Amino acid sequence: MSSATDWFRGYRVAGGPGPTVADLEELAFACRLLDGAADRLDAASWTLLRASQRCDGLSRAAVEARHALARAREGAGAPWRVADRLRELAAALRRVVELYTEAESVAHQALRVGVVGTAGELGERPVVAGLLGAAGVVLGAVAVGSVVAGSIGRSLLLHRPDPLLPVMVRRAGELPGRLTADGRAELGILAVGAFLRSAAPGRQVPTLRPVQGAAGLLFGPLPAAGPTALLVRAHPPQLPVPRTTAGVLANVGRSYQDGTATGIPGTPTGVISVQQLTHPDGTRAWVIEIPGTESWVPNDTTPMDLTTNGRLLAGLADDMTDAVLDSMRLAGIGADEPVMLAGHSQGGMVAVSVAAAVGSTYTVRAIATAGSPDLTRSAPAGVEVRHYRHQADAVPQLDGTPDVTDGRVTVVTRDLDSTGGPPVPGPVEAHAIARYVETADVADRELAGSPGMRAFDAAVADVLGPPGTTGVTRQFQATRDPVLVSAQPPRVMPSR
Repeated sequence: MSSATDWFRGYRVAGGPGPTVADLEELAFACRLLDGAADRLDAASWTLLRASQRCDGLSRAAVEARHALARAREGAGAPWRVADRLRELAAALRRVVELYTEAESVAHQALRVGVVGTAGELGERPVVAGLLGAAGVVLGAVAVGSVVAGSIGRSLLLHRPDPLLPVMVRRAGELPGRLTADGRAELGILAVGAFLRSAAPGRQVPTLRPVQGAAGLLFGPLPAAGPTALLVRAHPPQLPVPRTTAGVLANVGRSYQDGTATGIPGTPTGVISVQQLTHPDGTRAWVIEIPGTESWVPNDTTPMDLTTNGRLLAGLADDMTDAVLDSMRLAGIGADEPVMLAGHSQGGMVAVSVAAAVGSTYTVRAIATAGSPDLTRSAPAGVEVRHYRHQADAVPQLDGTPDVTDGRVTVVTRDLDSTGGPPVPGPVEAHAIARYVETADVADRELAGSPGMRAFDAAVADVLGPPGTTGVTRQFQATRDPVLVSAQPPRVMPSR
């Protein structure tokens, strides 16, 4: 592998029109180079044949030239023979990539089937599950208690602090990040989803996507939240005109409420930023920036709450999708003007949901999400999607499924530990929008041009425009505050 790959170790690109995984990208690129070289050698063989045919004289020089050309064209090192060997090598390399990917996929799927089957059976037998759970809790408590008691006893006996207890506390703090990074958190969420889904009345048919059904059981029966109103913010802050995807995500961070690490002072909860970009040739494009969860209370006064999270995961209608659609309408976006949607956490799920809902009403060219789970519904054909994820971030794993990629959906995954981030980031640090802006910035600068990145980057460039593009920021506030809702009857949307 080249030094360029070592240089950016810790970043992985999956999906897009290029190779499946960036670790195998150089092999796939080598295959294309070998195919290209074989084509050129075939052309050289044809050129030698034509040259031989032109030597039609009977002179000694013409005869010698024909013999020399024949040896070059038919000898052991003939261009067409080398071309065949190069194509065989390219085919073998492609098979290596396929076998690696297939082996990993089959093994992972077998493990997921086992997890779903076991958790589903326990869900069908809640008494057995309760006994096993209680036994596990008791055994865990006994084990931890024994270690803590032993550490305290050694401290008293030796008259100095025992070093084991601080190590245990530190390891406990690192545990969430480690479980998330190696995929065990995803399997745990899968198991919980399968258990909850199977606990519903009647025999449930197992599925490898149980989280949707489990979320529907939890959030579907919730009473409807109050109506949601969409307010137009007067004199909103003018956000920087983005030049890259990282710049767009930075504006998502600036759209968070006042008091957060990235929110602009004075920004209320529930803000959606809509940037109108005017290119030097006078054409317009639009960027929609959607923050994530701002309340963990269900049916709160802001629709960026726990209820919206659950309804999105369950595939149910939600207030934030409607709020963004209404924001786009009020902003005056034209049907043929290119649009980019971007969001962090819940906002990324909303962005995908909006793209799936607009149909031909708007021309959505690109979606960027940061730290967001996958939805059961996907963006329509023609929309380029890039998901940014951190290995230690548990939130993207809340769907309980592996990353979903194809020719137009790319996942950029970063290992914070090996790329300048904290050695073992906690859940909050791994999910922070500021970290995702940093990740996107590196991807924009250093991974640009790689096969998995080109199509999305081209779509974003079409929206953001060339240097000289100017922008105007509009902001809308989605709220369920009864006082604000009553003052805005024309834009009230009934919550589901």
